Amino acid sequence: MEPILQRLPLSKNLSFIYERYESPFFETPWHYHEEFEIVLCDGGFGKKVIGNHTSEYKEGDLILIGSKLPHWLRADEMFYTNEAIQRPASIVIQFRLDSFGESFFDLVEMTPVKLLLEKAKFGLEFYGNTKEQIYRVIKENIHKTSLEKFLSLFEILQLMAESKEQQTLSEIGMEGIGRKDSERMSIIFDQILKNFKEPVSVEDLAQKVNLTKAAFCRYFKARTQKTFVEYLMQVRINHACKLLRETEMNVLEICYESGFNNLSNFNRQFLKLTKQNPKAFRKNQNNSVSTN
Repeated sequence: MEPILQRLPLSKNLSFIYERYESPFFETPWHYHEEFEIVLCDGGFGKKVIGNHTSEYKEGDLILIGSKLPHWLRADEMFYTNEAIQRPASIVIQFRLDSFGESFFDLVEMTPVKLLLEKAKFGLEFYGNTKEQIYRVIKENIHKTSLEKFLSLFEILQLMAESKEQQTLSEIGMEGIGRKDSERMSIIFDQILKNFKEPVSVEDLAQKVNLTKAAFCRYFKARTQKTFVEYLMQVRINHACKLLRETEMNVLEICYESGFNNLSNFNRQFLKLTKQNPKAFRKNQNNSVSTN
């Protein structure tokens, strides 16, 4: 995959970035950078693209993105059309392997963290008690001194390295290279994420990025390791899962709201991707909430 290489400024003479950003939406297209990145969603919601993974994100979500792993967070459409609502925000910590010395992460004491950073090439999302602990550490230190931020970064990395409450996001590790592919894939992702509830024409998408239909299908599969249809199904089913968790809409309503026009196909695709039917998924989600 070849998204834009984003060169990040190390502000205030720091060897790492530890800042809160607020925006009506996320302007940065599908991109990558040399730095590892910890992202805590501090407001808003939408969809995230990490490698070849796409899913919802919401306030409180915590992810670790590996060096050079392509990614993009796109705020929900409502943030683009309604300036009166609170802006999406995130707290971002970025650092390089050599930020603290050329061989810093080769120290024997850093072995667990080095293993964590190797796994981060696929993107990692944290949940449960680990997420709550790290949330408190980040929020307590965001306005503190550079040294306190520095110390808290290693507390965060230790919590992540020791945690079993994590899941891998991308199915494949990938690195980005060039601007042209970044711009092209940003157009493709943007069109899918904005229009997945409607019939999505491969021909129209191919035309938008100046490819034939056959070339587009080969291009998309080569860069995501999924066919266009497989990727679109993932986006639609992820949205259906969100509605099952957060609303009282019935399954038929969710089927249509997620871009399907046939209930039996919706149920079949849902079972294929989640290994359970929509009603069982909702029941399990409710049980999980009630026991927490």
